[in-house]
Amino acid sequence: MSTPLAVTRMQARRRLPTLRKVMIAGLVGNVLVNTVLQGLILRTLIPPLVIILALTLVVAGICATRWHWAPHLAVFWCVLSVVPGLEPYYINLTHPAETGTFIATLLGLALLLVTVVAGGAAIIYGDRQVAEGRAPRWLGGFLIGLATFGLGASLVAAIPQDAAAGVSSDALSTLPALTTKDFTFDQPEIRAKVGETVALRLDNADTSMHYLDIDEFNVHAPMPSGKRSIALFKPTQAGTFTFYCHPHADKAAGTGMVGRLIVEP
Repeated sequence: MSTPLAVTRMQARRRLPTLRKVMIAGLVGNVLVNTVLQGLILRTLIPPLVIILALTLVVAGICATRWHWAPHLAVFWCVLSVVPGLEPYYINLTHPAETGTFIATLLGLALLLVTVVAGGAAIIYGDRQVAEGRAPRWLGGFLIGLATFGLGASLVAAIPQDAAAGVSSDALSTLPALTTKDFTFDQPEIRAKVGETVALRLDNADTSMHYLDIDEFNVHAPMPSGKRSIALFKPTQAGTFTFYCHPHADKAAGTGMVGRLIVEP
């Protein structure tokens, strides 16, 4: 009579807890989203991100084991892996006009949040959750709420926006142009003067989204694929600065889509 009970207990021990399944799904989902981001949207590999994704898969594999500290590791890794990308995350989330990168960034961070919440719950509930084999009741509501928020934000971001709205085509055509084609800026050098407003017409002839980034003057102008947009800024100091496209350049190494902004007194 005791055999079925023993078998049931053994099966419960072998069964992976629901919270761990959620953690694994969040980690693997984040890897898939960022792989699509690099391969289909940005069309370039970001070496630091590739390393982070590989380590994320390792953490997911550890979560599939019975190691007691796996939830702690998953939560710690999710927080740690976000730190190197704080600036790109901020730029992507504050530029919803680039729908692909916005949605991918939002979804990737949401999946990490799911892992953190599930990992925290696993730490709190501990052996009780393992024994019961089910997730807390509130987890379903949290996932539904997060999915609803993500869907709503994605739909809003998908609404077409004209980056040059309110500017006539005649006025736009008179502005000096900076064009991107074949993942290259057509001008390696731009000149300006301190205190004078710079107005550039941005023409993107590529099928991928670009940006005009000049960190020193807080310029992060989106360049939607196949469209025209505008960059307006006022240099406040003289010197030579780097302008670049953050998804397609290594500013520190000076490679990829980079150029020089020379500001004269």
